[in-house]
Formats: sequence, C-alpha cells, structure tokens
Amino acid sequence: MTRSRSIATSLVVIAVAVFLSACAPTASADPSAGASSPEAPAPPTDAAEPTPIPAAPAVNDVDPAAFADEIAGGVTFGVADGDVNCQIIDVNGELQWGCAVHSRPTWTWDETQFAEYCASLDDGGCRNGLVVRGDEAPQPRRNTDVAFGGMQSPNALATNERLTIESVSCTPEGDGVLCEDARSGHGFTLSAAAVDAW
Repeated sequence: MTRSRSIATSLVVIAVAVFLSACAPTASADPSAGASSPEAPAPPTDAAEPTPIPAAPAVNDVDPAAFADEIAGGVTFGVADGDVNCQIIDVNGELQWGCAVHSRPTWTWDETQFAEYCASLDDGGCRNGLVVRGDEAPQPRRNTDVAFGGMQSPNALATNERLTIESVSCTPEGDGVLCEDARSGHGFTLSAAAVDAW
C-alpha cells in the first residue's frame, strides 16, 4: 500500500510538472526574440542646415566698340560712378592702358611702392593714376600724361561687366577698377582709397 501510494504521489508530481511546463512560456531559438532592441537615436530636428555658398555673379563681356571715344582716342570708361576713369589705346601697334582717380585720392604716392620713382621726377611728380605701356609693369601716371583717365568718361562700365581688348581686361572692383594683361601678367587695382600694382 505504501508503495502504491508512493507511485501515485510520484505520478501526481510528474503530472503537475508537465502541466506547469506546458503553461510556462517556451524559449525561442532566436535569442533576440522577445527582447526589446534599443532604437537608434533620432536625428535632432533643430539641427541647422549648412548655409549654401552663393555662386559668384556671372561676368558679362561688353563690346569694346560701344566704349569707343573719338575725342580721347581708343576706348574710355568710368567705374564707381565715374570716380575712376580708364583709357585703352593703340599707339603704333603697342597697346597702352591706364586709369586715374577723378577726385582727390585718400592715398599718397609716398605710401606706395612708387614713392622713390615719383620723388625723382623733375616734371612735378606723379598724378593720381597708373599707366601700362606694352608688356612693361605699371608705372604712375606722370604730370605730363594727359591721357589714361585724365578726363571723366561718358561711358560707364557696370558691376560684373568686363571690357577686353586683346589680352587686357578691366572690370569694376569695389569702389575702383581691376585691370590686368593676361599675356604679361602685369596689372593693377585702383580706387580713391587704395592703389596696388604688380
């Protein structure tokens, strides 16, 4: 009787164990199943977009014939509301070009790379501009020079316009002008506030 009770008790224990194991959740073969995976952090919504760099305005080449000046000769043009005036002429097959500040510049020749050159002139020194003859480097416009921007031109070169004759190009730059010879590499910038030549 004891043995029968012991077997019966064992069967009850086994039955309970089977019942409990049937109720328990089964383990999945995939170890990640049922586990919550961490979500990738969302990108910040207030992140500033990079500021696009604006494209440089297009430069428009003008027809030099529209800037022909029968009185002064060659072509003439003004920039910065006529405060700087320029002239490009052909002298016996050699291109000569220059610009001058129409009003009084705030710089003086003593402050420039041409201080010694201007001080050495016997004819009264340098005027308020630069001149290039052929492939030479720019030199100050001398007091004896009547051309090269000495008069206010009736022709205006607008912002983003470029006038080119042969290898010489001029464009407005700020309150002045930039002129350069692509062949020789010489050129200058000139305004009432500053002068630079190379």
